[in-house]
Formats: sequence, structure tokens, C-alpha cells
Amino acid sequence: MDGRRTIMHVDMNAFFASVEQQANPALRGKPIAVVGSSHRTVITTSSYEARAFGVKTGMAPWEARRCCPELIFVVGDNRKYCHTSSRIMEMMQEYTPEVEVFSIDEAFMDVTASLTHL
Repeated sequence: MDGRRTIMHVDMNAFFASVEQQANPALRGKPIAVVGSSHRTVITTSSYEARAFGVKTGMAPWEARRCCPELIFVVGDNRKYCHTSSRIMEMMQEYTPEVEVFSIDEAFMDVTASLTHL
């Protein structure tokens, strides 16, 4: 080996929305936005279907609804996201023990040793 490392960056875009669509098949293929439970909230993330209409993280719900009248709001469930994230991180560790979790939906994997087994 020449000392170079191979690092993979895993960034799960639209993670909360994807988890919601996986948990509830009725939401699949539909524009959804994950929001907080309070009256004063913003879009935490949106599905790819909603993004196609211009719905973005940080938007007020009324603003997002203006972009996409069919938008479905889903109140976020942090326990569900943490559980799903943990399972995904465990799967990454099946390929390499060198996993650095950066956030709930982002990690770095050093797969250098894994590549020598190919």
C-alpha cells in the first residue's frame, strides 16, 4: 500500500423525509415537508418530490404551501430518525470499523483496508 487513504463521505440528503416515506408507504412519491410540532415552525427538510416545487429547508410552512399546494406536512419524530440513523451507521461498520459520525445523516468511512480485500 502506498499510504494513500480512501475516505467515503456519506450524506443522506432529505433524510427525515425519506425516513417518513419509508415508515408510511402512503407518503411515498408525494411532496412532503417535515416540520416541528409547535405553531411557530419551519421546514426541517422536504422530500425530493417537494423540492421539485421549490420547497426548501428553513421555509415557513405558509411559504412552502405557496410553492406546492399539495404539500403534506409531517411532524418530525426524532426517536425514529435516531433509530434509523443508528441502524445505517451499524451497516457502515460492517464494511469498515473506521466510521466517523458527523451528524444524524452524515458520516465518513475510511474504506482503505476494505479495498485490499477486493
